[in-house]
Amino acid sequence: MHTCLTAIKPWLWMLFLVLSACGGPTSDNPGASFAPSSGQVHAPDSAPLNTSVYAAARFLEQASWGPTPTEIQRVRQTGPEAWINQQLAQPISILNAPNYVIDYDNNNAAAQQQANNWFPRRFYDLSISGNDQLRQRVSWALFNYIPVNSGPYPTTEYFNTFQRQSLGNYKDLLRAVTLHPVMGVFLNNEQNEASKPNENYARELMQLFSVGLVKLNMDGSTQRSPNGTPIETYTQIDVVNATKALSGWSLAWEPNLPSTNWMNAGKTMIAKKWPTNAHDAGAKTIMGSNIPAGQTLQQDLESLLGILVNHPNTAPFVSRRLIQSLVSSDPTPAYIERIAKVFKQTQGDLGQVVKAILLDPEARTADDPAKSTPRVGKLKEPLLQHINTLRGLGCKTAVMHWDQPTVAIRAWEQDPFRAPNVFGYTSPNYKTPESLIPSPEQKLLTTNEINRRLGALSWWQEKEVQPYRDAGCDVQDFLTAAQTSDDALLNLINARFFKGAMSPTLRNGALNVMKTNMNGNPAWQKTSRTLQLLLSSPAYGVIR
Repeated sequence: MHTCLTAIKPWLWMLFLVLSACGGPTSDNPGASFAPSSGQVHAPDSAPLNTSVYAAARFLEQASWGPTPTEIQRVRQTGPEAWINQQLAQPISILNAPNYVIDYDNNNAAAQQQANNWFPRRFYDLSISGNDQLRQRVSWALFNYIPVNSGPYPTTEYFNTFQRQSLGNYKDLLRAVTLHPVMGVFLNNEQNEASKPNENYARELMQLFSVGLVKLNMDGSTQRSPNGTPIETYTQIDVVNATKALSGWSLAWEPNLPSTNWMNAGKTMIAKKWPTNAHDAGAKTIMGSNIPAGQTLQQDLESLLGILVNHPNTAPFVSRRLIQSLVSSDPTPAYIERIAKVFKQTQGDLGQVVKAILLDPEARTADDPAKSTPRVGKLKEPLLQHINTLRGLGCKTAVMHWDQPTVAIRAWEQDPFRAPNVFGYTSPNYKTPESLIPSPEQKLLTTNEINRRLGALSWWQEKEVQPYRDAGCDVQDFLTAAQTSDDALLNLINARFFKGAMSPTLRNGALNVMKTNMNGNPAWQKTSRTLQLLLSSPAYGVIR
C-alpha cells in the first residue's frame, strides 16, 4: 500500500501538535468508552468479571500479540493466571512449508518472490489469529537475542523450533538451536572440526545466548573488581575449549536436495562421518568446570550446555531479556532477581519463568492506571505495533497490498524471524539519547518506521480499503461509527486501541483535527486519517 505523504503533509503539523500534548492513561471512568459496539464480544451480565477492561487489555499487550475484544473478555472472566495456564496447555502452532517454498528456481524471479513471500504472510496469519498467543510472543522474545537470517524454508523451520521450545526447558532450547542446520550455517559451527576449529558459534553461544560478557549478580547488576572494573565471565581459553566441545557436527546431507534447501533445514545436525576424528575428545575446562576426556560429541554438548545453563549468570541474563521484551525496557534489579530465582529454582523452565514475569507486582501494579510509574513499560517495537493494530482492527489474516496482492503489509524495520545480524534487531543495552534510560526499541523508531505507521492505513482511494475487508477486519464497524459521529468513531478507537482509557488531551486534540480537517471526507477516509493520527501517537506506541 502506498504511503501518500503528499496527501498527509497539509495536516501533519496538527498531528504533531496533538502528539506533543499526549497524556498517559487515565483512570477517569475508563470503561465508559468500552461499551460493546457492533462486532465486539461482551459477557452476559451474569458472567463473573474478575479483571477490569483496562487491566485485561494491558496484560494482553504484554502476553500476546495484542488485545482483542474476545481475549479481553476471556481474561476478565478467568484472570491473568488462569489465562496463562490455559495458554501453557495450548497446542503448538507449526508452519508447514509447501514444496514451492522448499524447492524453487532461484533464477526465476517470480518463483523466488512467491517463496520469499510465503513465510511472512503465514507468520502474520498465525500471529493475528493463532490461539497460542503466549507461546508465539515468547518465541519472538527469544528470537530477538538468538537470531538467524536465512532463506524462506530455513526461516520457517527455525521458527518452528522456537515454537516447540519457547515454553519448555532452556537447556532444551539451546540444544535445539545448537543442532539446528540454520544456526549451524549462520554461525559456522558446521565447519568446526578438531583440526580446523571455528570459534564463531561457541563465542556467541556464550556471549549472546547464555552467560554474557561480564559476571552478574542475581539482580542483573555487574560484578566489579576492587578497582571498579567489570569482571569478565570467561576468557579466550574458555572460548577455545567450548569450541572443542562443539566440534564435529555436520549438516544432515542427503542426495538430490534442491539448491534452495542445500542445508536440509528440516533435519537436525548429525555427527560428521568424515573426517572420523572431527570431534575433539580431549579433556576441557570451561569457566572452572571440567569436561572429561573420551566423551562423544553428544556427551560433550550436554556437558557444555549444563555448564552454561547452570552458570550463575544465565538466570539473570535470560530473565532480563525476557522482561525487556514482554513487560519493561528498564526493569528494576529487584524484578530481575525475583525472576532469576524462578529460573534457577525450576532449572530453566521457561513456561514458569514467563508466568512469573507476567504476574510479578512490577508487571501488574500499573493495571490500576493511577499506580503507573515512569519506569514501568516499554516502547512497542515495529512488529508488535503492527500486529497490535491488525488485531485491534479485528483482522483474521494478513492484510495484503491492494496493488501487490501476493505481498503482506509488513513492519519492514523488523522482517519477522530474519534479523539483520547476530546481535538481532537492537541491543538490550541501547539507551535513549540524553535520558540514557534503557530502551532497545527506540533505536528502531526511525523516520522510515514513523512513515510506515502513518502510511499503513492510508485509505486515500476507496479500493485501498478492500484488502482489509478481504482479511476479515472489522472495517464496517469503523465506517459505521464514522458515519454516525466523530465521537462514535473515537469511542470505538478508544475501545480497540487504548484500553478504554484514551486521555482527554489526546481525545480533544483528535476531535479538533477531525472537525477542522476532515469535514466532508467520506467515512473510509475519515476513518483512515483518524487511525493514522491516533495510532502514531506516543499513547498508542507505548506499553505502560
